[in-house]
Amino acid sequence: MPAIDTIIRFIIAVLFNGLWEAALLAIVAWIALRAMPNANATTRHSVLVAALLASLILPVVTAVVTTWHPTNASPASRVQTVHATVPVKLPKVTSSVTPAQATPEIAAPSRANIALPRPVMLGIVALWLLGALFVLVRLLVSLLHLERLKKDALPVAVEYRAQLARWNAATKGSRTVRLCRSGEIAIPIAVGLFDAMILIPERFLDELEPADVDSIVLHELAHLRRADDWINAIERLASALLFFNPGIAWLVAQLDLEREVACDDWVLQQNDPLPYANCLAKVVETAVWPYRAMSAPGAFLTRRAMSVRIERLLTAHRDVRVRTSLGPTGIVVAALAVLGIGAALVSPSFAYTVSSPAQSAVGPPARRPIAHAASRQIVRLSQPKPQTPVITAFATAAASEPPAAKPAAHVATHTRGTAVVGSTEVAANSPAYIDELASAGYTNLTVDQLVQLKAVGVTADYIRGVENAGLSHPSVNDLIRLRAMGVQPDYIRSIRQRYGATDVEQIVRMKAVGVTPEYVAQLAQAGYPNLTADQLAQLRAVGVDGAFVQRAAAHGFRNLSVEQLIRLKTSDVL
Repeated sequence: MPAIDTIIRFIIAVLFNGLWEAALLAIVAWIALRAMPNANATTRHSVLVAALLASLILPVVTAVVTTWHPTNASPASRVQTVHATVPVKLPKVTSSVTPAQATPEIAAPSRANIALPRPVMLGIVALWLLGALFVLVRLLVSLLHLERLKKDALPVAVEYRAQLARWNAATKGSRTVRLCRSGEIAIPIAVGLFDAMILIPERFLDELEPADVDSIVLHELAHLRRADDWINAIERLASALLFFNPGIAWLVAQLDLEREVACDDWVLQQNDPLPYANCLAKVVETAVWPYRAMSAPGAFLTRRAMSVRIERLLTAHRDVRVRTSLGPTGIVVAALAVLGIGAALVSPSFAYTVSSPAQSAVGPPARRPIAHAASRQIVRLSQPKPQTPVITAFATAAASEPPAAKPAAHVATHTRGTAVVGSTEVAANSPAYIDELASAGYTNLTVDQLVQLKAVGVTADYIRGVENAGLSHPSVNDLIRLRAMGVQPDYIRSIRQRYGATDVEQIVRMKAVGVTPEYVAQLAQAGYPNLTADQLAQLRAVGVDGAFVQRAAAHGFRNLSVEQLIRLKTSDVL
């Protein structure tokens, strides 16, 4: 069931990448808050909201990229990806040269691949589902409790509401907010989403002065005016689904605190700090601690959080504005965006481990060979003098040719201008070899280029053959790749005649998987005469040939698309 396996790998990627990405974003948010200690609570709350949303969205985005579009994967991950989602782009033959004079090349970051056994992945997903289900059930019970409280609550008496001057004068916004009392709660809460209501404990109406109740009601109204009920809902869902994630837990805890301080600042727009601080102190003294936590803004506070709120209220010259400062917030959001892009580029992909080394080449080796065994050729040039750098060049070649047709792996040691390649001693800067390449149009070559060309067996005759086959003056790297892969001029000519202006990349890829004119003719005879170079490489990589197409037709599978042929082959149903 490939679809289920893909979903499992997607969930694993979300959970794993969410751990380190949320932690990284939380650290950035912490640094940002420390860098702006004088920012108002509304700005600090906005920064934390941005970090929380980024922590929820980024793992999903990176999981989509690494699961369905793993183009940045390292060669090891490509092998696993072929097993699950053909087509695949085969690794290029590259060279790495590090002389003192060489200009360094900037390469895209390589994505890591984490391979786990399928039972392990299934176990992780099962544990996560059980944990998330447990927390979600608790959240649902809390929400049902809130609904029951709303249903049983009674409106505050009209005579008492008449004493709440600031509540009566406050703008309620576009939402209809009801002020009710309840004997089942220990602290006031704002219950919103679709039916906005402020619940006040009945004993507050008896034990506190109307002016204090007026301040408390304004604080809860600020929650509804700021749409904290919706942000709180996102927090609770995130905490339920990612209950194991410490980064999310820290962001949610900080959001709860900054949200309360921001609502306190709303109250300070119409009240002095000292009377309001005394009001909160009375709440701490009269509240029953601990109380039953509920999924509503302000319902998760502790004595410590209340002490922090009172301490901030009494801090002199504190910024109590209730608007977000766009400058600092914009800088933090931009930093989070850059960090998110970087994380998306380096996030690892996940794949299943294979049961045996032979199967790592996509499927059982006896029935479905994918690619020929690759051999690595190493050419090493070293000087006896310590100040001269060691130069190493690598070229990867597929074993698509008989062993005699391919250059074997050599170790060349340069001593006094002489390179020993295999058992034959040649001068790396030999005038004869330099003149030979110059006659083919390749002059001013570096020592490293000469060593690499000589090591893989590039000659002037080979260069002329390649050019006569249709590739006009290929680069040195292209010549090395073509020769190392065992590509002969006749092969280039046949492929170009069939596909026109095919570039070196396509020729090397087709050669690597074993696409030959005979193979193309087989597929054409089986009913597939107009395939592209990429389609041929994909089909050959999984072992689809003319015989397989005919066998599929014999079982009633006719006129299949290339994708259907690949799925049919990789499923082992025929």
